[in-house]
Amino acid sequence: MGKIERIEVPAADRDRLESLVGDRNTSQKVVWRARIVLLAGEGLRATEVAGRVGTSTLTVRRWRRRYAQAGVDGLLKDATRPPGRKPLTAAVIQRVVDMTLHEKPPRATQWSVRSMAAVTGLSHTSVQRI
Repeated sequence: MGKIERIEVPAADRDRLESLVGDRNTSQKVVWRARIVLLAGEGLRATEVAGRVGTSTLTVRRWRRRYAQAGVDGLLKDATRPPGRKPLTAAVIQRVVDMTLHEKPPRATQWSVRSMAAVTGLSHTSVQRI
């Protein structure tokens, strides 16, 4: 990992960051990020900042980088991430509904969540949501 250069925090940004830290209505994660940038702007190393804030040096580097790229606004919201699982398609949902309405399971009078899951290859929680 390359060495991160020292960041310069202009006076306007410093004032805004200090007001975020001092405002009781600011969420704690934003206060934490602002403190990281303020301490880094004072010339402290990532390990020193991490010790004072109570986090890892990796986290300090991440937020220094984010500030360098996006400024104070980059600290105010989290980066977007793709969802953990893809949502079920309309065709899969329709298949489960059609099987429920028009087919009977072998050796039973109606589908259970788990028997439907076994036949369709879905998890029982997915079948239950449908």
